[in-house]
Amino acid sequence: MKIKSVYSVFAAALVLLSCASTQDAGERAQTKRRENLLPLSTGWYQYDFERTFKGIEDEYNLALSTGIKMVQELTWKYTGVVTNFADGTLYDPVTGIELLIDNGGRISCAENVSIKGTLNKDGSFYWSGLREEHGRLNNIFVKGTLTPLPASVRGGREFDGVYHMTDSGTGRQQLVKISGGFYTWDYLDKEERGFNPWPTLIQPDGSFSFSMDMTTVMEMGSISRMNYSTGFLIEGKVIPGQGISMEEITRSSGQGIDQGGTPQIYSGTAIRSGEFPNEAIPQDIENIVRKGRSAAQAAPKPNRTNYPSWYLNLPVKTGFMYAVGEKTFDVKETAIAMAEAAAAANLADQIMVRIESEIVEVATNTGARSDERIRSEALQRLNYRIVEQIYNEGTRTAFVLLEMAVD
Repeated sequence: MKIKSVYSVFAAALVLLSCASTQDAGERAQTKRRENLLPLSTGWYQYDFERTFKGIEDEYNLALSTGIKMVQELTWKYTGVVTNFADGTLYDPVTGIELLIDNGGRISCAENVSIKGTLNKDGSFYWSGLREEHGRLNNIFVKGTLTPLPASVRGGREFDGVYHMTDSGTGRQQLVKISGGFYTWDYLDKEERGFNPWPTLIQPDGSFSFSMDMTTVMEMGSISRMNYSTGFLIEGKVIPGQGISMEEITRSSGQGIDQGGTPQIYSGTAIRSGEFPNEAIPQDIENIVRKGRSAAQAAPKPNRTNYPSWYLNLPVKTGFMYAVGEKTFDVKETAIAMAEAAAAANLADQIMVRIESEIVEVATNTGARSDERIRSEALQRLNYRIVEQIYNEGTRTAFVLLEMAVD
C-alpha cells in the first residue's frame, strides 16, 4: 500500500471554492428549508448546475513528458435549464446523459458505470464520473439544484406559439417555440451557435431568463496560471398577442479583462404556418426530452462483468471515504497511473462537497465563513492509500480503489 497527496488534484477546486461569497453560502443554506423532494416525483424540474471537466489524461501526459504539474479545468455554469424526471430517470438535456435516481436519492447511470452521486431531500445534488472527450480521459463533476415546476409556476396557453426573433444590431435571427409554459429556441444559423440551446421556463407573467458561463483554469507548475471566464445572460418577456422582447448580455473576465459586451436586443412576433420550413422550427420540450432519452438508451451499455465488484459497489466503512478510477490503455503501468489520477480527482470532488457543506453550516450558525478553517480542514484530508488495483489484460483496462480517512 502507498500513500500519496491529492493536493495537486484538489488545489484548483479549493481556489474556486475560496472565491465563493457569503451570499452564495446563504442561498445554499436556504435550500435546506425546502420540502422533502425524496422520493422524486414524476414531472418537470429546473436543473441549475455547474459542470467541471478536469483533464486527467492531459495533466498526466504533460507531467510525464516535462515534469511540470499541470491543472486543466473547464467549468460551465447553467441557469434556467428545464428537464424531466420519469420512470426513475432524470434526463440532462445539456450533456445528453440519463441519470438513474432511486427513492433514497442515489444517482447512477446505465450507460456509464463510473457515474455516482446523491440527490438530497432539499433538491441539492452532485454527481461525478469519468468521460472520454476526443480520445482523452476527463473527470466530470456536476453540482446543482433541482426545483419542481408544477403547472402553477408556468405560463399559460396564451403564450403558446412560434416566434421569429431578430437582433436589431447584428441582424442575427432566432426561432422560438413556446408550449405548455416552456421555451425552446435555436438560431437560424445553427453552425455559428457554439453550443446546444436548452429548454427554459416561462413565468406566469411571461418573463423568462437563462444564462451560461464558462470558466477556464490552466496552471503549469509555478510558470503560469490562467483563469478566464466568459458567458451570457438572456432576459425577456412574452406579451400575448404582440410578441417577445429580449436582451442578451455577454460578459468576460480574467487575464486583465473585466467587461460586458454591448447588449443584443431581440424582438419578434408570432409567425404564420408555413413561413419557415418545419425543420427550422425548434422542437417542443416533450420531443426534445423524448429524443434525448431514446439516444441515451440506445448507446452501448458497458459489460459489468468486466468490472471488479468493489468498483460497482464502493465499500462503506465508518470514518473513511472511497473513490475509484479506470483507464483503458495498452501499457499496464500507464493505465494504472491514469486510473489512480482519475480516482484521486473523484476523491477531491467528494472533499469539495464535504467542505462546502461545512461552509453552509458555518455561515448559518455564525453568519461568516472562515477561509482559514476551510484550508486547515482541507489539508487534513489530502492523503489516501491504494486499496485495490488490477489490470484486465483482455480489455486492457486498469481499475483502482482509493481509501481516505475522514473525521
